[in-house]
Amino acid sequence: LPASKLNQQPLYDYDVFISHANSDKPTIVEDLYASLNHLGIRIFYDKESLEWGDNWKNRILDGTAKAEFAIIVISENFFDREWTEKELNEFLHRQNTSGQKVILPILHGISAGDLRQKYPSVADIQAINSADHTCDQIALLFAKQLIKRLRS
Repeated sequence: LPASKLNQQPLYDYDVFISHANSDKPTIVEDLYASLNHLGIRIFYDKESLEWGDNWKNRILDGTAKAEFAIIVISENFFDREWTEKELNEFLHRQNTSGQKVILPILHGISAGDLRQKYPSVADIQAINSADHTCDQIALLFAKQLIKRLRS
């Protein structure tokens, strides 16, 4: 990267916001967080970003605004949860308004058809399936997206 790009202040406080259902933490989210963190990626992850006494609703909404990308782990557990839906809608609105890639969906235990039925607007966004990638591979795929953004 050119030195001018390296010395710029980041536009966002976080490279990525991990949106997920709490019940998916043990099956994918904890390992994904560890893999991303190992690469030095700045992550908004509720378990690490929320502190004692925080108004969690305000902190999460603040995190959605201050993250450049959103990795959305979409599973059966994700469907119909108030806050996962709220996070998803925040990122969809931003992506649709800016026209820039924001949402990086991961299908976890669901099919593309399940996604299309539940979230037709997200189904048009290229997703990856957690069954086809390790968390380390997903972290590297994310790092490539981040590098592409920095170069542009």
